[in-house]
Amino acid sequence: MMMKRFTITFVLLLLLICNSLLAQDTTVDQESSLAIPTEVVTQDTLIKDVNHSSELNKISDIRSQFEKQNSTYSAPVKPGESLLRFVKKDHAALSEEALYWARFVRDASLRFDDKMTFQDTVIVNPLFMPLLFKGNILPKDLTFYDFSALKSKDPYSRYYKADSVFKDLERVNKIEEIATGYIEKHHPEYFRYSVSDLPKDIIKPKEIIKDPTESLLSVSNEANFNDVSGPGKFIPERRYWKSNFESAIQFSQNHVSANWHKGGSSNLNVFTRNYLRYDYNKDKVQLTNEMELKASFYNAPKDTIHDYKIGDDVFRLHSNLGYKAFNKWFYTFDAEFKTQLFTNYKENSTQQLAALLSPFSVNIGVGMKYELDKAFKDKHKKLKLTVNMAPASFTYLYSIKDNIDLARHGFRDNKRSLSKFGSTLRTDLNYNISRNVNWQSRFYYFTSYDQVVGEFENTLTLAISRFFSTRIYLHLRFDDGVKKKEDIDTYFQMNELLSFGFNYKW
Repeated sequence: MMMKRFTITFVLLLLLICNSLLAQDTTVDQESSLAIPTEVVTQDTLIKDVNHSSELNKISDIRSQFEKQNSTYSAPVKPGESLLRFVKKDHAALSEEALYWARFVRDASLRFDDKMTFQDTVIVNPLFMPLLFKGNILPKDLTFYDFSALKSKDPYSRYYKADSVFKDLERVNKIEEIATGYIEKHHPEYFRYSVSDLPKDIIKPKEIIKDPTESLLSVSNEANFNDVSGPGKFIPERRYWKSNFESAIQFSQNHVSANWHKGGSSNLNVFTRNYLRYDYNKDKVQLTNEMELKASFYNAPKDTIHDYKIGDDVFRLHSNLGYKAFNKWFYTFDAEFKTQLFTNYKENSTQQLAALLSPFSVNIGVGMKYELDKAFKDKHKKLKLTVNMAPASFTYLYSIKDNIDLARHGFRDNKRSLSKFGSTLRTDLNYNISRNVNWQSRFYYFTSYDQVVGEFENTLTLAISRFFSTRIYLHLRFDDGVKKKEDIDTYFQMNELLSFGFNYKW
């Protein structure tokens, strides 16, 4: 059997050697035929058709053909600038500053603060890490019953929605969840790992304990504090006096009732008001000082004697001295002086209606005062209310001139003096509704138990800017000690003012 296999193997080797020798002979014959272009007669070559030699002579020499073609060839010339400007393309180069900011934005390490360190830590977006199957098939917000249905709800919650501080991060996480959910649903074969494949080993950080006294300075000599005095006690200077000033010069429209106690008529006029307040407050003692000057001038086209007239003219001084009793109540002594500065005449007449110190009034009283100073969350919104009640009060009226209309001011029997004992109630309100809206109100009531005098002033200021404002002023007055006119059967008097102009305060 072994002899038979050896014989077959030997025969196959002989066949392969014969084939290789035949291939070499064929190759040598082909090379010899190509190397000799002329006709060579050998014993193995037989020319069957001699007429082909005339056709071969007609073929041009290859060398002559190459020389003819190379006669027109010239060496390439280097292109000039005029040609290169059409070939070269323009490239917009970035400046050094632009390259700096481009690298700054692309460098992910600069997105963190310099004080933060991430040693041996690589922060990678989970979306671009190997997919991990967590087994969360059901959505997180899947509920079959709303447990908050029985809880009380805010009735205004449907009109607004609370915004999240991490809305950008929540949006990115939502996109990651949607992408992962899509792969779980359509391509589950992409998952190679699950939560169970994660390592269970817990790497605990190594605690480094440092001696807190290591960085402390050592003291070689003990300090002696016997000759060292302590720092002086600093007490800031307290301000007991506070001041406030307002000034306004405005063009206004004025309407005055026919029985106004100081005269006047409806018109367009110029109005000015100057108010100064100086307060003192220390411990339980409180002192309030006020000075107010109001005057309005208007043209008098119907008056043939006077070119202008006085509409409203008030000069008022007020002081209130209080001693704190309890909480917001004070024992007070209140005093007020009021008169006018200019002389006002009756229309088309030389009869004087009012003049300087003609008349003037002085009111003093003893009682109690309630004071409220309230602040709101809005820093521009403030409320200050003062109510002064004087059960024992005295009012004195006097006129240095006797040629004025004394009955208009409540004098009786043409006497220039009048004294009244009674009670006084005075209320002052200052309410800053907003930064540009202010409401001031003053209420004054005096009764001698047989005669009543009441005044109610309201001023609404609408500030357009720091120096310009619109003012709406309404002054109501009741005095039953004045005789009624034949055409006006009422004791009520009214003075209304709408003005716009310059306003300044501090």
